Amino acid sequence: MHQRIVSLSAASPSDHFQALSEVRDFATTDLGRGGPERWTYRVLPEPRLSMEVQRLAAPFSREGVDSISFQPCPLHEFTSQDRSLIDSWPMPGGMWTFTAVFDGHAGHSTVDHAVHTLPTMVKGSLESYLRFHRASFSPEAISKILSDAIVAFDRSMTTNFLDLFPGGPAAVQRMSDRQIRGVFEDRVAGGRNAALAVRCLQGSTALLTLTDPMRSHLWVANLGDSQAVLGARTPAGHWAPTFATAIHDGENAAELHRLRSEHPGERDCAEDNRVIGFLGPFRALGDTWLKVPAVYSQRVLLNFRREWNVERPEKYISRIRTPPYVSNVPDVQHVPLSPAAPGKRRDIFLVTCSDGLADLYPDLSRRDMINHWVMTVGRAVDSRTRVGNLASCLLRDALGGDDVRLVSQKLTVEIEEKWMDDVTILVQRF
Repeated sequence: MHQRIVSLSAASPSDHFQALSEVRDFATTDLGRGGPERWTYRVLPEPRLSMEVQRLAAPFSREGVDSISFQPCPLHEFTSQDRSLIDSWPMPGGMWTFTAVFDGHAGHSTVDHAVHTLPTMVKGSLESYLRFHRASFSPEAISKILSDAIVAFDRSMTTNFLDLFPGGPAAVQRMSDRQIRGVFEDRVAGGRNAALAVRCLQGSTALLTLTDPMRSHLWVANLGDSQAVLGARTPAGHWAPTFATAIHDGENAAELHRLRSEHPGERDCAEDNRVIGFLGPFRALGDTWLKVPAVYSQRVLLNFRREWNVERPEKYISRIRTPPYVSNVPDVQHVPLSPAAPGKRRDIFLVTCSDGLADLYPDLSRRDMINHWVMTVGRAVDSRTRVGNLASCLLRDALGGDDVRLVSQKLTVEIEEKWMDDVTILVQRF
């Protein structure tokens, strides 16, 4: 067999130098996982690094609220499922400020429906109430408006789905597979029925805030594991957290006790501190398959397996005995905002965020973490002549602060999967 020999000249010193220069900005990381695997990332120098953080975070400010939404993974299937909203509502008696953070899971359908529909429900109820109580509104009534809107929104998703099967669980059990599939062959209706089913497979947390025109009152409604932290300057001049929401997950002993007491004898209702061993948040919008009898999942929702981001869903469906397992009842807190002292400005701000921010502080306890958030934003407030978007300042700290390598690896690591949770941060000044 004839062999062709290719002769290559030896690399020159300049060739070696060029090759080394092309890889000098690259390094490897274990992404903090502690295993043997290493992934390559590129170290970005300043100011390029800061510019890239800003590009990915898309900082935005409106109505005294700074916001960012961050997900560095460029793959389309990992597009952020966080949603946020900042709005001002002209109401009888003045302008109210509304904000919302929604953290979707298992898909985009439920969270998109929430961000487009739930704020409108809150606004309509608030306007109706204030027409008659503009001068003397009750803080308790406003809290109820928020709570009722969240519960009503979630119930509407459940009702719309159940209405597709008028005979209830027994009727679904008697239907043939062909009859069930026929319910969703609704091309003429634009696929509405199928859309209702997909929303039942997905879910979202909800974190809503309302502020009155005088900025004397703040309401925070929380459903799930997003967080809100109020920071204020103390008389001694220090920044300190003065309010924080409860987190509705298995790390919260009260939530764990509530779920187990509602389902006595069901050992797997909170397996591994997750709802039936699957879902992290104990309270959420959607996740309707965990709120209705199992027959709906067994006979109906398994037909949407491709849209259901659950591995072996039958395993979890078999654990559904006494639904609902996921609550739609939020915690709603009214927080009076103290007025500024004569001749001084009022130094108060509120941080609201999805749970992705907390994931970036794995070595801090929750108490230390929220204190750190307040101190970080407080320092940025004190240096406001040099700092712009306050949410961006907190994000940069979470990514690694001044550690160029640490921040770079979170932006440029070469890995074929999502390496960090979606992060949304809003910072509101009062």
